[in-house]
Amino acid sequence: MDPYLAFGLAMCAIVLLSLAGTAYLAATFNRRAKADLQARLTPLAAVIDGEADIEEATVSGRYRGQLAYARMVGAQGGMGRLFNVEIVDAAGGEPWEWSSLPEKNQPAPVRTFEGDPGLEQRLGVDWPALATVVPDDARQRFGFLYDPEAGMVRLSRAMDGRNDIPGPGTFTRQLDALLALGEANRRAQAPHPAASGGPRQSDHDAT
Repeated sequence: MDPYLAFGLAMCAIVLLSLAGTAYLAATFNRRAKADLQARLTPLAAVIDGEADIEEATVSGRYRGQLAYARMVGAQGGMGRLFNVEIVDAAGGEPWEWSSLPEKNQPAPVRTFEGDPGLEQRLGVDWPALATVVPDDARQRFGFLYDPEAGMVRLSRAMDGRNDIPGPGTFTRQLDALLALGEANRRAQAPHPAASGGPRQSDHDAT
């Protein structure tokens, strides 16, 4: 056999074996990743009497009568993953977000409220106390928000890795916090006398 042909055939065989090995490793890794995800999401599905969708990395069900979800999503710009815990609680009104971001070389995170200051006052939420439902909250990047278009109150947290999913106890505390937050949001978003055409001071003065 021509030595060049033999060398070419040998190189093709090596390439094919490498591709087969890569495909096997990828398939094995994918199976393990799905098994890990199944092991972590299934207990959460039990909390909300629902089911886990491993392909979509989502659990859905009901918690105390309200639709509830937990899902792994990509962060904006493809920068890592987020783990969202959500309660459907439509109240109309205005969106808002309270976020907690650790700052390098600083002992405390930067915490801000984005939205109408009057709305924050009406919410009347003790944010530092609420933040404790996130383990090691001073180190985590997370936020609570209300999306009136989706009709959801959400806790969104940056994941440290693909297995950074809360256990059922933490998940339950986060759902309870969102239920309380949804109730506060409904009260805060309710129409006020001045906005709904109720009596104004000038009306009384006129009489």
